[in-house]
Amino acid sequence: MDCFKVQPVVGENGGDARQRGHEAEESRVLLWKRNPLPKNAENMYYFSELALTLNAWESGTAPTDSRLRPDQRLMENGRWDEANAEKQRLEEKQRLSRKKREAEAMKATEDGTPYDPYKALWFERKKDPVTKELTHIYRGGYWECKEKQDWTSCPDIF
Repeated sequence: MDCFKVQPVVGENGGDARQRGHEAEESRVLLWKRNPLPKNAENMYYFSELALTLNAWESGTAPTDSRLRPDQRLMENGRWDEANAEKQRLEEKQRLSRKKREAEAMKATEDGTPYDPYKALWFERKKDPVTKELTHIYRGGYWECKEKQDWTSCPDIF
């Protein structure tokens, strides 16, 4: 699809405004038009410029921001082999982190001591009062950390 146009079907005073032939074409309103793909699009999933900017890097974000994932960045730049190697490294790091948490939980159980499972920094899991579904509710703190550029509470996930 190269573009998307709409045509009004309700005229003045609520009457039918449908037209025929060339009159209908002239009254259509252009809502969207496809732009040319960026250079090297074949190496970037054939994403449009808009799609590429949706994940654009932003300065000052937490080091845990998913836009900073090194494997993702490499892939977006068309560096596939490096991206795959980096993804393997990150997955192994995640596995080791999970195993460490599991071992800590097991030791706490054996010792009879309380163990706090993983908790997100800025969200807590709660029941939504309207839907009654479990969801993540913002608990605060992110914007204060961003303003101060103090990310010392963030884990090293990459």
